Amino acid sequence: MPAETYQISSTPPPGVPGRPTTANEHVIAAIERHHATLADELGGLTARVLDHARAGDYEASRAALVTWFTLDLLPHAQAEEVALYSAGAELEATRLLVAGMVAEHRALAALVAALDAAADPVSVTAAAAAAQALFSVHLAKENELLLPALDSAGVDLGAALDGMRAILGDDHEPDELDVRTLPHGGRHEVIFGRLDSLAPGASFTIVNDHDPLPLRYQTEAMWPDRFVWTYRQSGPEIWRVEITCAA
Repeated sequence: MPAETYQISSTPPPGVPGRPTTANEHVIAAIERHHATLADELGGLTARVLDHARAGDYEASRAALVTWFTLDLLPHAQAEEVALYSAGAELEATRLLVAGMVAEHRALAALVAALDAAADPVSVTAAAAAAQALFSVHLAKENELLLPALDSAGVDLGAALDGMRAILGDDHEPDELDVRTLPHGGRHEVIFGRLDSLAPGASFTIVNDHDPLPLRYQTEAMWPDRFVWTYRQSGPEIWRVEITCAA
């Protein structure tokens, strides 16, 4: 399911330029690209949950979505509060906006907890859809209101985001999923959810305490020639395998 995009306003707020300044332009573009990636991943995972909930078999797709929130989105939100929101909280023009966006982070975490605890298809559908809707509006506020306002105030976003790869989406350090931390009964389904949401050229690395050959055989049976497996570490105690979507 394509991710829905919300636009706050076609006209920037007073005092906020329509385009970022030269100094921050590349940083803002990197943040917006990473936001788009997160929105697409969330859209795909949520669509699977809604489809499976209608069929009454939602456990695996719900686990994949909760894991994605826990390992990807909520850490991203925490990084934002340190790197971006702390600067905005000191400015009179953005202080209330930042307070509201921090509250949205807390609301999103509560929805993830509700999704994890939901015990019937209606509750699962409601929590998953609400979380996606809240995140879509939240991204629009950050892209269209907060980033331009910080740029207009002269905040050096490059310095503020130094080392925050979770926000910039730095491609030099592949995303890792430590399979050892996942419940045994749903490990493969969680990984399948992540694989199914990968865009062509994108990748992530799985970490495990044994060679994931059975998982590879299952993946190749489900999606022939779609993924490339690259062993980055091969035992004897830890295996790291980068999986790239080739098509």
